[in-house]
Amino acid sequence: MRVREQQVSSYGVVLASEGGDELDTKVEELTRIGYTQLDSGLDAGRLEDLQVKLATVYSRQADALADASLEDSDDADVARCLLAYDRIFLDLATTPALMDFCRRVFGDSFVLLQQNGVINRPSRPHYQLRWHRDLPFQHWVASRPIAIAALLCLDEFNSTTGGTCALPASHRHEEFPTDSFVRRHEQVMAAAPGTFIVMDAMMFHRAGENSSGEPRRGINHLIGLPFLSQQIDLPRMLGGAHADDPFMARYLGYRWAPAESVESWRSSRMGRS
Repeated sequence: MRVREQQVSSYGVVLASEGGDELDTKVEELTRIGYTQLDSGLDAGRLEDLQVKLATVYSRQADALADASLEDSDDADVARCLLAYDRIFLDLATTPALMDFCRRVFGDSFVLLQQNGVINRPSRPHYQLRWHRDLPFQHWVASRPIAIAALLCLDEFNSTTGGTCALPASHRHEEFPTDSFVRRHEQVMAAAPGTFIVMDAMMFHRAGENSSGEPRRGINHLIGLPFLSQQIDLPRMLGGAHADDPFMARYLGYRWAPAESVESWRSSRMGRS
């Protein structure tokens, strides 16, 4: 078997990306391919706690719909805005490995746009089985990521459990490709429990069909630049909690809310360098 060269050789190359650490390599995978993986550092006990809490929040949200059935709706098997219901999900959304990655991609200013739990049940139709971008209805491309999706795997993600399928590099093309291209090039992003599958939010992807006999669960975080809008008003859902923390005020959206008036906009900036 041929051993792969440790030194990558080339000729005629006058412009190349600078080498860096492992995190830089993962950022390069994100920007060139459209996805990468991060180890969350969470142990099996913490993952089990997240599974239990996810089921609890979903039940609470289903019970809150007194005049409708969540199970019979298009939003079945999705638990939304988890961090407003239990601190464990805020801790998850601020996992150090994920925050370090976000700083490498975005710099110091980025905001949590969504945090949703997704349950992929065996042989049950779900709208996320269809190809989509996490910034839906957008048909344009950017030179660098404006948002990422960080999907924590609570269970094994593979072709049997309904692991997420990707169309690599589709974040670099405005239009959705042909059916024949999709069938030929889709890839299952297999990942172990405790892994963040991190995608450019403009990469086309879908959930796979779950034929394992057990639910496949994940918690997705959509994180992006501050000009993007949150799906649900997190500062209001949190009732002002964490607004005094400089990082949390930015990350949870307090810092980027529209000012109530000219005076309030100016007063918030008085003395700021």
